[in-house]
Amino acid sequence: MMSMKATVILPIVNIVMNKLGACLLCICQLVNDMNFILAAIPFFFLLIAIELVTDKIRGTGYYRFNDAINSLQLGILSRASGILKALIPLSIYVFCYEQFRFLTLDDSSYFVAISAFVLYDLGYYWVHRLSHRINIMWGSHVVHHSSEEYNLTTALRQTSTPALFAGIIYLPLAFLGVSPALLIACASLNLIYQFWVHTRHIDKLPQWFEAIFVTPSHHRVHHGLNRDYIDKNFAGVFILWDKIFGSFQAEKPDLTTVYGVSQQLKSWNPIWANFQVYTNLWQDMMHTRSWLNKLKVWFMPPGWRPEDAAAANSRAYATTKTLVKYDIQLNNQEKFYILLQHASTISFTFWLLLNLTTLPLATGISLAFFVIYSLYTIACLQEKQRFAQWLESIRISSTVAIVIWLAPTESSQLAMAFALFYAVISMFLLRYNQRYALYDKQQGSQQRV
Repeated sequence: MMSMKATVILPIVNIVMNKLGACLLCICQLVNDMNFILAAIPFFFLLIAIELVTDKIRGTGYYRFNDAINSLQLGILSRASGILKALIPLSIYVFCYEQFRFLTLDDSSYFVAISAFVLYDLGYYWVHRLSHRINIMWGSHVVHHSSEEYNLTTALRQTSTPALFAGIIYLPLAFLGVSPALLIACASLNLIYQFWVHTRHIDKLPQWFEAIFVTPSHHRVHHGLNRDYIDKNFAGVFILWDKIFGSFQAEKPDLTTVYGVSQQLKSWNPIWANFQVYTNLWQDMMHTRSWLNKLKVWFMPPGWRPEDAAAANSRAYATTKTLVKYDIQLNNQEKFYILLQHASTISFTFWLLLNLTTLPLATGISLAFFVIYSLYTIACLQEKQRFAQWLESIRISSTVAIVIWLAPTESSQLAMAFALFYAVISMFLLRYNQRYALYDKQQGSQQRV
């Protein structure tokens, strides 16, 4: 009997897994074909380098090492997990487009492309606004706001968890006939536009531009913790949406903007950054006795808590007057090592994204998890966790094995030489730091705003 069941079930499981793999690879190909973000990444880093030099020359101090690294780590995590995160919503969008669209639009038409871009930005406005007003969506979006600085690395600080209702809000575009490829192109260009507005080095722009488009001045307001700035300026490209729907706020020249969130992250762990709010919501749900409140916890605005949950588990909330920036002091040797490993992780992730469609499904997923492990390990080094050097030793050894495994046959000797050189340098620097007790004691340093 068990043999007969296995004979029937195993082929079905095999078919389902093959279909799922084919679907994922199809979507990966679609994303890689139309996702301009990958092409823009080198320019992102070039602009960050220019802003760093400008910051140094002006002496403004808008960058802190740990905060900038953490923002970049979150960006890497978002890219590594982005394909799997988008699988279900994009599959639904593709299905609705294929089966229920009212029109068949020509993607090559300038009118269609511009109209789709404007409509996408309108949808983005409402996704963004709801992400600030619904707890379960805020749990995803809070990652972008958790930095206590405001610079171009903040733009790359993206979530790795899906915004719950985003797919529903964009779904009308499928019925209108906006193809999945055009949707991805619009989303990519929308996100690329938003990169440059995350800076404090650009003041007001010409009045006509400020009236139509989102500018650094507008977006600084959006990231502010100040009472006058909370839940303002949600637009991605066209600030007109905020003016139409009553959420616009001009930057006040006499008001010093404080950046961050009231429920401070106080960690460099990119994984925890993605789950902190969800964990808090889960705890509130478990502490409250009311079944209605157990549901409301997830859908009420951020800051709302049942009285019994708040009494059972109190939390500290920062204001513009009480916020103290989180940091952990690192010396130059530590910073150099972390920067070296961060650069190698960026390079590996970039290679993975470029080659994702050529890799077997299991290999791509395994390598994505290795990237996540690497990010966690680097965060442990930033936080001076006692076990960080052991995790890092495992990561270095695994990196060597992966490089040799993935190298083409004709380049295997070169890959082995490079991997061993990387391992020797990394282990030497790691042991040097360990010898001088640079990672065996956690020390916190906090700077008052």
